[in-house]
This record gives sequence, C-alpha cells and structure tokens, in this order.
Amino acid sequence: MPFQLRFPALAVTGLSLFLAACGGDDDNHGNASDEAKPLNLQVLYTNDHHSYFEGQSQDLNLDYDADQPGSETVRLSLGGFPRIITAMNDYRDDHTLVLNNGELNGTLYFSLFKGEVDFKVFNTLGLDAYQLGNHEFDEGEAHLRDLLETANFPVITGNIHPTVDSPLFNSDIKPYVVKEIDGEKVAVIGVLKVEKTRESSLVTDAVEFDDEILSVRDHIYELKNQGINKFIVLSHLGYDFDQVLAEKVRDIDVIIGGDTHNVLDSTGELADMGLKVDGEYPTVVQNPDGQPVYIVQAWEYAKALGRLNIDFDKDGVVTDIGGHMELLVGGPYQVKDSEGAWVTADADQTNSINSVIGELTTIRTADESQQILDILAPYKEQMESFKQETLGQVTEAMPFQRIPAPFNAGDKPTGSYAAWVVADAFLKYLPKADVAIQNAGGVRAPLNDGTFTVANAYDILPFSNTVVTIDMTGAQIVKVLNEGLDYAQGISASTGAFPYSAGLRYDVTLGAPEGTGIQNVEVRDDNGNWAPIVESETYSVATNSFTGQGKDGYVTFGEVQESNPDAFEDSDVTYVVPLLEYFREELPDQTLPALDPSQYSLKSVTDLR
Repeated sequence: MPFQLRFPALAVTGLSLFLAACGGDDDNHGNASDEAKPLNLQVLYTNDHHSYFEGQSQDLNLDYDADQPGSETVRLSLGGFPRIITAMNDYRDDHTLVLNNGELNGTLYFSLFKGEVDFKVFNTLGLDAYQLGNHEFDEGEAHLRDLLETANFPVITGNIHPTVDSPLFNSDIKPYVVKEIDGEKVAVIGVLKVEKTRESSLVTDAVEFDDEILSVRDHIYELKNQGINKFIVLSHLGYDFDQVLAEKVRDIDVIIGGDTHNVLDSTGELADMGLKVDGEYPTVVQNPDGQPVYIVQAWEYAKALGRLNIDFDKDGVVTDIGGHMELLVGGPYQVKDSEGAWVTADADQTNSINSVIGELTTIRTADESQQILDILAPYKEQMESFKQETLGQVTEAMPFQRIPAPFNAGDKPTGSYAAWVVADAFLKYLPKADVAIQNAGGVRAPLNDGTFTVANAYDILPFSNTVVTIDMTGAQIVKVLNEGLDYAQGISASTGAFPYSAGLRYDVTLGAPEGTGIQNVEVRDDNGNWAPIVESETYSVATNSFTGQGKDGYVTFGEVQESNPDAFEDSDVTYVVPLLEYFREELPDQTLPALDPSQYSLKSVTDLR
C-alpha cells in the first residue's frame, strides 16, 4: 500500500531548540512521563544538493494526451531551491522539522564561490539541523571552519572529533539537536560515513572519527537518560549502510538518509514517470528487538523535496507513518511535435499537463521564490561572464555512469565515457605520463553533445584537485586498479572509486573475489599498439591528487608515494586545466569525436553479483 500523508491540525505550545549533553545507558525505548502525550511530526528534508541551486531540465513521462502518439514525454524545469523553499513554506507549521543532509561541491557555484552561496541559501531555509557530508571537507578544514561561522543553523555530526591540531577544533559542530514540539522532545542525531570521508575528502588526521554504529548507539543512550524517546538519525552513510544501522541499533525511529542519491517510492508514480526507483518509501527494516525502523531519502541535486509525516504515541512509538519524495516542477513545458522536435507546449497542452500533475501525489508545480532568486542573482551574473568562452564541440554525448553495465567484448561499451575523456586529457597534457587513471566520482557530469564551454568543464571537474604523476610497476598498476574496483563495491565505500583510464584497457568482473575483478590489462605504446602490461616494468601514471594520495581506496598510490617520494610529482595544475587544454590544443578543430571502443578502458564487463 502506498503511504499517504496526513497533516492533522494540532495545537502547539511551543518550539524551541536545545543542544543536548550528558550521558547514560538504558535498554528500553524510553519511558514517558505522566504528562507525555502523542505527537504528530512533519519532516521536510533535502539531501546531496552538491551546490545545485537552480531548476534543471528533465524529461518525465506524464502521458498528457492519450490520443496523441508521442505525447507521453514532457520536458520541464525540475527542482531548484527557489521552488523548494516555496513548497517548504506551503507545508511548514509548528509541528515541522526542516533538515538537510549535506554535500557541497558539484557545480560552478562551488568552483567559483566555495560554499558561500550554499550557506546563504541554507540560512534562508530556516534549517533545524544540517548534517555534514564528506564533500564539506573538499577545500580543507580551515575553509569549512570559515563556512560554519556564517551558519545561523545547527550543524551536526555525532561521530566527528576535531583535535587541537585541526582548524575545526572548538568549532560549533554538535553531535545532535533536541527540538521541543508541543511539549514533546525529538532528538535529531548526526552521523557521517567514516571511511569515505577519510578517503574521499581532504580531511586530515587531526580530525578523529568514532565508529558510525557505536556513535549513534551511544548518543541514543545519552538522550534516553534525559527522558527523550523519539529519535531521528540524520545519516550521511548511504542507503545500504542505513539499513545495517537500523538492524544493529535499538530505539531509532526514522533515518533520514543521504550520500547515495537514492529514489524511493511506494506509489508507483515515479517509475511510471521514467525514474529508476531504488526501494520503497519508507524502506522498513527491523531493529534488534524486531521493531520497525523507517528509512527515507530524497534523490539528489535539489531535484526533490522529502516530505514525511510521523505519528508517535505517548511512549515515543511510531504508530503511523507516511510520505513521499516530491518532484517540484515548473514551465514553460516542452513537448515533441509531429516530427519529433521539441517545441513549447501550447495553452491546451499546458493545461493537460497541469491536469495530469494535479492528479499525482509525487509531483507538483511550484513557483520560484524571489528571495532565493535574489540571493543567487549576483553570483549568477559573475558565472555567466565566466561561462561565455566556448571551448569546442562534442560530436556524441559522453555519459558518466559510474558502475558500468555488463557488455561483451566487441559490443557497445558502457560506463563513464566522460571519465575516459578526462583520463585521456591528463595523458595528453603530461608528456611524462605513460597511462592515466581517473576515478569515476571525480567526474560530476556528462559531456553533452553540442557546444562545450568553460562552464561545462568546471561542472564536470569541480574539485580543487591537481594532476600528479606516480612512477610504479605494472604489478602495482594492476593492484591499484583492483583496489579502486573493490572499494567501489564495498558497503561503506563509494561507487565513485570505479577506475577508468587512458592508455590502459582491461576486462572487468563485478562481484569477483577481492583483488581479482580486473584482468587482462593491456598498455598502449607510443605507436598506438596494445600489449599486455609487464608486471616488472615501470610506468608513469597520471591521476588526480586526490586518488594520488591513496584516497577512494587507491591505497597503492599512497604507499608508493610514501615509500619512494621521488616517484611522485605534483604538477600543481588544477585538474580541470588539462580538459580545457584538451579542447583548445589536442582535438582537431576543437571537436571531440564519438568514442572509439578500441581506445576505451573497458574491454568487457561481467557481473557475478
């Protein structure tokens, strides 16, 4: 049965913020006092916005005219914080928590302004809690400290401990917040994925972390000692890890998730619109006592708003829960004409589309808030000036699918063509390099067909990485490729670790035993000929400085650098520069041709999972 939202009108005596302290231990969900009473709570939330602020073009199957062939798909503007705050203001009442699950970085807004825009927007949203994501550390701890000083909302992460050697020492990061709603206290506990943050950001050893599960368990015990019996975990662990957390820890009521960008739905509507749905909304997992824990998430890139309604009894037990991820859209709509070309919808078509939207639960139209548009305006003007330069043309779209789908040798390959292009740009830019390796997650957007601009390059490569070279043996290269593959498939790791390369190609087996999934590695020589890699021979490998430090599971890169510093060389060139120069200098007529499968890093992909 689809979960339906209900928002009963309840009298509220007050809403205030408490920053919690002290400790304790208990084995029960919590005992209600004589004055305790049931509570209806609404939670509005977003996750993984990655510095996307404006609406994005999206094609959805809305089947607005059953009598007209080809009328299923509508192109519209989806999401964006100007729409999200409009919807939040429509829904928000005194029984509402507004939460955000972190993740900066991903667009030119961050490349140019380094989080300033993000925090201005979130100050306007009126957040009750903001959970740090791993990308909050991408510019280093000192920069994150400066951003936190601009926040007018609580920032939480329960398993982070900056030491005196970190610029974050004594910063205002709390383990949790407690909100009082209608006299009832609700705890929101933060938790961040440890391994990924250590391996996938520029956090230093001066920041210590607690185990994710133990941290949440300990904070729940603390809070229960204060008589609190309603627990929401604002988790940046990822969908699979959230389910493990739910299975292992007593007393969690709801997990508001993030990190893995999942689409959850129980209505069936989102799949009908053409979205890939990853699980039920909410996903229900039994805790150690056999009690349900409800897990939700709201996709990515400010495309959607999560809207959850929870009924607690006086003992803090969830008696009813419902909600959905809601797509916020606006026009003008585009539809296909009789020749298949996109055209602006006419008045009748627009009315039909709005009629379809009005009958659905998981999508609604929303006006854009002028307040948010005014915040973005001066930054957008600066970006537009920067974006004007055209670099060249892309003949055929280069997708950026992180984990490739299976294909046989000789068939059309799958995966991140975009990551291959980036690796090839590294290889062309650094004369010393024999081969190049790029992790999938370092590439944040496809190369769309058509005009390619400076802004596109920064959207694809938004991080402050540099390009480095590491001298290593063929055996070490095979090992590090397998490390990336294994890390990409680990429960506490990141699909972004999957390795793509230039000057290397190999067969991939997903789900193979550790260290064996990448086989039959070949190297291309200066004449363009391919031959098996020689394990004893030394090659110069170009990569980004992030993986070059051994991050994202590429342990051997870090070990080689540590054991032989002379083998490592940092170009001090930001890793977007080779892509800019690739178009300017390397491509004939500044035009990127369609992918040549014989030069691509993946020869075949098999899936044993």
